[in-house]
Amino acid sequence: MEDLQESTLKKVEVTDSTSSSSFFEGCKDLGVYTLENTRISKQSKRSRYLYPDTKIWPMGYGLNTYAYKRKQKKSQMSNDDFDTLPEEIVLKIFQMMDKRTLLKCAFVCQKWRRISYDESLWQCLNIPSRRMSILTLENLLARNIKYFSASHSNFYIFENQCLFKTQFPKLQYLDLSSVFIHVNTLGSLLSQCSNLIKLSLENCSLDSSCCQYIGKNTNLKVLNLASTVGLDRNGLEHIVSLQNLEELNVSWAEMEDENLHYLIANMIPNIKRLNISGFLKRLADFDLSRLSSRCVKLIELDISDSLAITASSLDKVLETNHELKVLSINRCYNIDQPRLLK
Repeated sequence: MEDLQESTLKKVEVTDSTSSSSFFEGCKDLGVYTLENTRISKQSKRSRYLYPDTKIWPMGYGLNTYAYKRKQKKSQMSNDDFDTLPEEIVLKIFQMMDKRTLLKCAFVCQKWRRISYDESLWQCLNIPSRRMSILTLENLLARNIKYFSASHSNFYIFENQCLFKTQFPKLQYLDLSSVFIHVNTLGSLLSQCSNLIKLSLENCSLDSSCCQYIGKNTNLKVLNLASTVGLDRNGLEHIVSLQNLEELNVSWAEMEDENLHYLIANMIPNIKRLNISGFLKRLADFDLSRLSSRCVKLIELDISDSLAITASSLDKVLETNHELKVLSINRCYNIDQPRLLK
């Protein structure tokens, strides 16, 4: 009887093992594996829900499951002490750089770009003998530049490109001496300037519209129109309307005799420094006499290369203008030497 029971138990165990093995073999397609061949078996042995004498398995036993953890990006800790400086100190450091280095700093990061474009860093800009487009010039002046000098530069314009549209209210000192620029482009630039104090257009081509825009700068004190071309009667009317003008240079400017006589006769009374040299025989004694009686505040006067000036008009200048300190009469050959010594 006992032998019969043992044989039946062995058969049951064999059938159980064969059925279970066939069951798991059929479930392999579903991703079910035995606990012994998986990594979960090691984890399940350490589980606090399992006991060594039981067959209770944790939930998800045998499944090909993976646990994903969100990868947290480690914050990149910067060891650069420059980033910890206040922006005021960085701005002070940027003030010691030239403009070329300052533009390179603008491409480092957004913080440096914001600081490098600060108005205080672009108060003064001197770029002589350059070739640039009108668009580049407008972008530069749009940074609220106060002092701008681009002497002997070449400004070109693209096809179908509009002229200046941005106003430059903070521009006060403009030097465009001997620049290559079209007269219409120059007029468009001057139309956007309304608070100029010093302006130099030496050796430039002008027209009446340019002079009209110059006349709108009521605070203008220094104007350099030496060797300019295109000064006519209408343009000179706007020039002499600048009542706050203290210094004027029209030496060697191309203008007709009538326009020269009109300029001398209607010269600004408050003018202090005047350069009317280079007119050769067109500047007469009566012009100089009229000038000395009208402009009594003259401190400096340059009438060099005036071949028609004689000693009589020179005496009247010295008698009338008591505040005169500098008088240039180079190559005035009609003034005799004894009078010069006197």
